[in-house]
Parts: sequence; C-alpha cells; structure tokens
Amino acid sequence: MKTATNNFKDFSGQNIYVGMDVHNKSWKIHIYSDEFELKAFSQEPDVDQLAAFLQNNYKKASYKLAYEAGFSGFWIQRAFAAKGINCSVIHAADVPTNDKERLRKTDQVDSKKIAKGLRNGDLNIIHVPDRELELDRQLLRSRKVLTRDTTRIKNRIKAILKLQGIVIPPEYKEGKPGVKNSLNG
Repeated sequence: MKTATNNFKDFSGQNIYVGMDVHNKSWKIHIYSDEFELKAFSQEPDVDQLAAFLQNNYKKASYKLAYEAGFSGFWIQRAFAAKGINCSVIHAADVPTNDKERLRKTDQVDSKKIAKGLRNGDLNIIHVPDRELELDRQLLRSRKVLTRDTTRIKNRIKAILKLQGIVIPPEYKEGKPGVKNSLNG
C-alpha cells in the first residue's frame, strides 16, 4: 500500500482512521486516510498526546479512532469523547484477520488491522455504558469474586483441619442460625 506524506495542511472534509493497540506502557498507532496509509508509530499511553498529534498533523479532518476492549476499559474512549474526537471500542474477535496476520501477530499488525477495519466499515462497535452503570457492574463483579474467594479459603481451612484430624465443633457447622464466623457460611 502507498504511504502518503503530509504535503498539505488542510484535511477539511477528509476522514482520518486511527487504529490503536493499547497497553499499560505504550500504544501502537496506525493512521489511514480514505486512500492512503499515513503513519505508524508507538507512543506513551496518553490521550492528550495523540489528540495533539492528530490536530497538528491532520488539521480540520474528521477523526475516527478505535481500540479493542480489554483491561483498559472505557476511560480512553471517554477521554477522547470529552475532546470531541470520535473513539470507538471494538470486540477483539470482530477484527477481520487472515491466516498470514494470525501467524505474524504483533501489536503493530493489530493496530493496522483496526485502522483498516475502521476505514472499511468492518468493525462492530461495542456500546459504552455510562460511568455509573460501569461502576455498578464493577461492584457486582467484585462482590462475586470476593464471595468465591472467601468460599475457597474456607474450604482450604476445612481441608487442612480434616487432614490434621481436627473435627469442626457443631456450633460452626452449616445450618446453625445466628452463628457468626462460621467456617461454612
């Protein structure tokens, strides 16, 4: 594919498609216009830095960004939306991939596939819940995990006691109402 240089400064009426592969320490970025592959680079995970780069290099363009849902949640999307930049979150399994790309999977390849998929309209966008709903879901998930962890720890304690031949006193057995600190409950 041809790579274009930024010979003119006004991108009015043009779309700029940005695929991002986001990680804790760096983001891999791939940028396309409607006709050309424009740029590929790596940067620190910083919304302001990428927004400034786009606005300085592709003035007056319509920016369309996307990244895969994952550990980073929706904060990146919300930060770009607050700057008036269209940013979408996509499901990783929905990114079109051929066999060659599967064999040569890198962050740079992933960002390129996202940018191309965005340009071609091949991506399914995930609904981004409002912040309050996301926090409610996080609370419920955390409670479920903590409940499961607590049950596992209790079961380990009971197994160790049983292994040592220690019988659990009846007041700590299941089904005793009003008993606190039960190993079963």
